[in-house]
Amino acid sequence: MKKAHNEERIVTIHQMLFEMARGNFNSHIPLSSNDDELETLVVLINMVAEEIKESIFRVGYVNPHRTHQFIAQTTFILDVSFLIKSFTPEATYFLGYSESELIDLPLTGIITTASLEQLQGILNASVSLPTIITLDFTPKEQLPVSVSCSIGKLINRSEIILNLVTPARQDFYNRLVCVDENEKHNKTRKADALLIQKLYDYILANLGEPLPSLKMLSCEFGTNDRKLKDGFRQFFKTSIYQFYNDERLKRAYFMIEHTTIPLKNISVMNGFNNYSNFSKSFKKRFGFSPYEMKRNETGSTSLPEG
Repeated sequence: MKKAHNEERIVTIHQMLFEMARGNFNSHIPLSSNDDELETLVVLINMVAEEIKESIFRVGYVNPHRTHQFIAQTTFILDVSFLIKSFTPEATYFLGYSESELIDLPLTGIITTASLEQLQGILNASVSLPTIITLDFTPKEQLPVSVSCSIGKLINRSEIILNLVTPARQDFYNRLVCVDENEKHNKTRKADALLIQKLYDYILANLGEPLPSLKMLSCEFGTNDRKLKDGFRQFFKTSIYQFYNDERLKRAYFMIEHTTIPLKNISVMNGFNNYSNFSKSFKKRFGFSPYEMKRNETGSTSLPEG
């Protein structure tokens, strides 16, 4: 069962990478409750897509590799209870639902709960309309897609109008049914993502030094220790210290296998001041001690640059 589930996750990752290769950075892979390397990869891919979208493309960007025949203006008309009362035909292509399925469907059937709350907040705040917001749509059997929408109303009418630009036809390949996810992890603010990425880079750049305390790290990165600790676990499904320890042990493994540097020196070079502790940690991680590893006796005595 686990193998089948992992295969589905791998296909979803391939699907996301294909979307990015086509110039679509609005999709994202739903997070799961798994605590493994695949989930870490999912988080990183989502971060890359978000960074590219925020850094390069303006809001409302349309991939220039798509011709105008493949994009369309899509409109939804909602009543005061956020039920879909009417829509343009393009909506069926974008969402993968039939016309009969969409009529009188609650808006939560096609957007996330967080997006609905965002929409309600704007309307309740009596923001001057029309206005632009980004909503996360959930097409049938497809990855969630973030789309910039214009919200408006008709004169002397109570209906709500949603306008957005969408593909004019369904993609030619099949998509997986998305697994249920915890929505509070579905969207992380860009500032938090950048913060955790800086911490990640810092750890990898300082594997040869003892890891500072959580309090010292939070001071270094200008935040509180809870945000740093919880944010790192959210992205990488492991603690800051466990990640640091795993990465320096993996680097030590590489150095033992590919160099003739003395074991005690390798221990110090990877932040272990005590060889006994290094040996115990190494054996716990890999199932054998550093001394038991076969070494490259003809290798160089230093690591290659980079």
